Amino acid sequence: MAAKKEPAPLGYGNKEIVFKNTKSKLDTVSLDLGNGSKIEMIQYEKLIPFPDNRDIDDTDVDVFAENIQRNGFQSAIVIAREFTDGESRSGNFTGNYIIISGHRRYAAFGLILEKDHSFMHRKLPALILRDDIPWSELEELNLLMNYDAVSESSHPGDMRKRVARLMELLQKRGIEKKLFDRIAEKLSISSRQIRKYDSINKNLIIGLQTLLDDEKISINQANQYASRSIDVQNYILNYITQNGETITEDEYQQLKTQDEENQKIQKAAAEQLKENELKLKEQEEEIQRLKNKTLELESLVQENPDIDGSSSQELINTQAQLRRAKEKADKYHKILKAAKEADAEQLNKTIGISAPIAVNEMLSKISDNVVKLGKRKEKRGYKFSKNDIQKIKSIIDDLQALIEDK
Repeated sequence: MAAKKEPAPLGYGNKEIVFKNTKSKLDTVSLDLGNGSKIEMIQYEKLIPFPDNRDIDDTDVDVFAENIQRNGFQSAIVIAREFTDGESRSGNFTGNYIIISGHRRYAAFGLILEKDHSFMHRKLPALILRDDIPWSELEELNLLMNYDAVSESSHPGDMRKRVARLMELLQKRGIEKKLFDRIAEKLSISSRQIRKYDSINKNLIIGLQTLLDDEKISINQANQYASRSIDVQNYILNYITQNGETITEDEYQQLKTQDEENQKIQKAAAEQLKENELKLKEQEEEIQRLKNKTLELESLVQENPDIDGSSSQELINTQAQLRRAKEKADKYHKILKAAKEADAEQLNKTIGISAPIAVNEMLSKISDNVVKLGKRKEKRGYKFSKNDIQKIKSIIDDLQALIEDK
């Protein structure tokens, strides 16, 4: 008796469909297929690419098309049913399916159908996911199942965007504990690298992010620049744009030193500003209290002309206190204004690479000595001593010698 003929598997040319890789990627998001997920042949026209799916390499599509024509599908695409209420995953089934993973195979199949309209009866093998999987998990699946750590490890732009999107998706699902470690595990890179990408996504200006995406600066450079102020980042961006090359490590360290000094000054100015604002508020409250006390005493004196002199004297004293409080308030107003102007001047200070770093050190030395000399000058009735004059001359001579040497 002839052996019973086994039914042809899903696919083409009796090639078995392999789900090992698909299942391993589904496992990365701990997705239990359970009851409801199933494998079917789906009509090409009913498939819809995932929204905002990454661009497809045309070369890869050609390779996939040739391979499918020779060997058929060796793995199924992963899809989910589309509903009328969109991302809420509710409403009625539209009859269409959203591609979660398999966009290259879908595009390759389209190329084949342009030449052979009835190839595989215009149907693709597909794993249809359960309907109760929320949209955020489908987005995560789309990111992870279309990601190949080996082939994409050299593309920091793709990785940067992927980290940002995964961070957003996991936080949307309320996952905060060990977030960097979770994403690192999903993308098969170190937690340290994830932290770098996160800092770049949050702190690096768009222009420098674009340079990273175009591989014109490295991930380490981008991470360094992300820790600097907006002024420094803009300077670096303009430098690279104008010169077609990145700044040197020595130049970056010089910018870093300038930036840190500026940040310290700004922080001190901000703290002083906050202190002055607090004093001003206290003084204004004191003025209001004295005003109320003055009105109270004036009313008392006017209503009782025969009252003893103590109340009149208290009124006079209160009015004097009020004047002094107003004078203090005016003083703090002036301090506050000066602090804001100084802060604005500091913010507008030009950031840049001055010629040799030694010049910066000399300028710093001059600045420190001028401050010291200024204090001495005040104590001595605005007159410099011979020793002071000699120090100034020595500094000028040193600077002149440095300039001539360079």
